[in-house]
Amino acid sequence: MTNLVTEVARLKQELAQVKKGQRLSHGASVENAAIEVRDEDGSLRAIVGQQGDGTTGAVIVNGPPPPQPSAPIVAPVIGGVTASWDALFDGGAVMPLDWARIEVHASTAADFTPDPVTLQSTIETAQGATVVIPCETDVYVRFLARSTSGTASPASVVAGPVGPAPVVAGEILDGIVTTVKLADDAVTAAKVAAGAVGSTAIQAGAVLEEALHDAAVSTGKLATDAVTAPKLAANSVIAGKIAANAVTAATVAAGAITTDKITVSGGGNMLADPGFEGPYTDALVSGDAYWSVDATKGNGSNKSLRVSAVAATPTNRDLTLFDMPIQPGDQLYLAIDYQASTDYAGTPRIYARWENSSGGFLSTAAAQASPPVLGATWQRISATVTAPANAARVKLNIASTSGTAGTIWFDNASVRPVAGGTQIADGAITTAKIVAGAVQTLQLDAGAVNAAKIASGAVTTAKLDALAVTADKIAANSITTGKLAAGSVDATALKADAITGKTITGGTVTGATIRTAATGSRIVLDTNHLAALDSGNNIIAEFVPEDDIGRSAFKTYDTRLGLEYYGALTAGDLRFGVVGVTSEASEGFVSYSSLGSNRYELLLSSGRQAINYQPGQINLYASNSSTTDSSHIDLNAASTTVTGKLTAGNHAFGQTSITPSAAHTPTSSTVLYNITGANFYGQATANTTVPGVRTPVGAQGVTGVGVSNATSTSMMVWVNRENATATNVNWEVWGS
Repeated sequence: MTNLVTEVARLKQELAQVKKGQRLSHGASVENAAIEVRDEDGSLRAIVGQQGDGTTGAVIVNGPPPPQPSAPIVAPVIGGVTASWDALFDGGAVMPLDWARIEVHASTAADFTPDPVTLQSTIETAQGATVVIPCETDVYVRFLARSTSGTASPASVVAGPVGPAPVVAGEILDGIVTTVKLADDAVTAAKVAAGAVGSTAIQAGAVLEEALHDAAVSTGKLATDAVTAPKLAANSVIAGKIAANAVTAATVAAGAITTDKITVSGGGNMLADPGFEGPYTDALVSGDAYWSVDATKGNGSNKSLRVSAVAATPTNRDLTLFDMPIQPGDQLYLAIDYQASTDYAGTPRIYARWENSSGGFLSTAAAQASPPVLGATWQRISATVTAPANAARVKLNIASTSGTAGTIWFDNASVRPVAGGTQIADGAITTAKIVAGAVQTLQLDAGAVNAAKIASGAVTTAKLDALAVTADKIAANSITTGKLAAGSVDATALKADAITGKTITGGTVTGATIRTAATGSRIVLDTNHLAALDSGNNIIAEFVPEDDIGRSAFKTYDTRLGLEYYGALTAGDLRFGVVGVTSEASEGFVSYSSLGSNRYELLLSSGRQAINYQPGQINLYASNSSTTDSSHIDLNAASTTVTGKLTAGNHAFGQTSITPSAAHTPTSSTVLYNITGANFYGQATANTTVPGVRTPVGAQGVTGVGVSNATSTSMMVWVNRENATATNVNWEVWGS
């Protein structure tokens, strides 16, 4: 009975020790932070709690790649091929617990590498499944496994080639193919009998520009005055579409035809899915929180591309359609239909992002609607853009820019190469195409006829009206001394600012613009600022006497992912932000200032998304005395993560070994160190597996440890135990 009582007492004592340990109690919470899960190597594997974008959840990251899936089982079917997965992995590997899906990829090339272009479908069930890949020719199929963290497996072996099964007329019953059974684009021109489609079978507005073959609509099919000026798209009338003598002076308004209104298109639409109807677009928006395919709305089709613009602050939401190599001077014609909801706030655009050979950003060029037309009607925007100097690659994007509310839909996108630039190619309009008398003075833009276009001796004095030749019509340096009558140029004939030269000595130049070049990379000084411009005419740096918030500053600019960033150097401040997004109150900055009493402060702030958000901030304060070091640093943040070792001048720790002089006799050891502070606090704990009084009494337990006499350089560490065994004691001391 005595042993039982003793054992119960011992168990109660051990339970009390366990309760003193660290634990997360029932009902505990993690406030404004997250729990990081790491593997045995210290690599981050999961984040549970508040995420970096402000949302809350469990996110799996940095997972290992899944095993290679087994080879596809392919078979032909009408209109395509089937690809089946048997739920197995190469070499009999076991399906990992973080498996997410199987991607199905297909290509006409046998040695293709899976990418977003080849993605056809996905298998979301771990039991395996069969999917249909629409195709018209033989294809090769590969599988790719992905984990919940997005990590891809090695691609499976290639299966194929296999093509669609033939459709035999005898296998189709009369009347069995109805309109609902026909896939989009299933009926081609070759399958429609001549005269089969009458005017009553065509829905109003069903025939779009993209559906018309070149020369499909002849003049005999157009009613008189059917094509009016508002029905002609900008740049739609090119030289090859105008009959000889068709355009006369009577039909051309004065100044109506300028060089930038005529585009010579040199190719077809470069987009693989311009109507956003197929798997290519599905793959582009897969997993995107803002972009999706809307199967309920389209302009002449069943689908369109939808993006939500709802955001707390002006936000850009971009989607890259494709990228390709480009050369400086190459031109592209960009166009797209858009429809904006009545509450939409933002700018719809289609744009080209130019990059150099290293992938560095150069500039952008866009077609956009600013402001856009709101409501349930489709609008079209278009522009012709030119690749700048040093361009080697272009990314084609559509976007909702600076959006805060509503929804925008896109459809019928067009990206076409433009031959010979946006101007009329040399020799494109010959004299045979111009009727006699068609081009009169009203049809000529100012300066349109230059000296190279006038035959030698064609302009005689009889062709010149009195006073027709004014100063602005005379080319620089064209009047030489041999053309001037003696004494004809006097002081009254010289304009005040008519004399230019290589050097101006003395005097003051007021209200002028001074620049190093008219175009390209250059420096410009005008009444507003001193600016540096790149070859794309973008300001990359400027000095402004007073910016939009009253600061005199030197600013630099850089555009990344559609946002224009700036840095502004003012007296004592270096500020950072995004043009059109951040205000003075939300900028990130480095600031230097005097606090008085011989004290200075350097402040580093991260900036913030909105006024009610808290920035991360570091304040560094200089000492205000030569005798007392009062310098310090304040770190203001919700949480701080230190990777590596954290060393403090007011902290020391270590381990000492103490051999008791006898059992049950407190014995001390002095530990040495050097820390800062005025008051010192120490603690110690025994490195032992036998803490406390043991049974029977006097066996070997460590009954107590302690510290005393803590100073800036030393402290006494004590141990007491039931025997005289040497004991390692861990100690720590802090100064304040």
